[in-house]
Amino acid sequence: MAGSARKRGKAIEPRGREARLRTEFGYLYPGIEAGAWVPVESLINQVVTLLYGDPDKSGVITGSRLLREDHFEFRGSSRRPQGWPDSLSRMSDASAAPKDGR
Repeated sequence: MAGSARKRGKAIEPRGREARLRTEFGYLYPGIEAGAWVPVESLINQVVTLLYGDPDKSGVITGSRLLREDHFEFRGSSRRPQGWPDSLSRMSDASAAPKDGR
């Protein structure tokens, strides 16, 4: 794990993409400041912490992605990690099966 971006006890280094919580959903995310631009990696950590504290929120504050697109606004871009396909827009897409079934 020596070359990885995440080491035990340390946060992942921000890669350039940011998000902000829409004010109308602020009540669902205690501890996250609505309207403030924050590195996506930090928000993901905060949302996961909220889910550990209250697993019943998983269907409310998350959907197919940890950061719901209707709850958050996004800006910026991130470099793709070496070896990951450039054509995929999200890191989690890299594990998706090809559309042609291969």
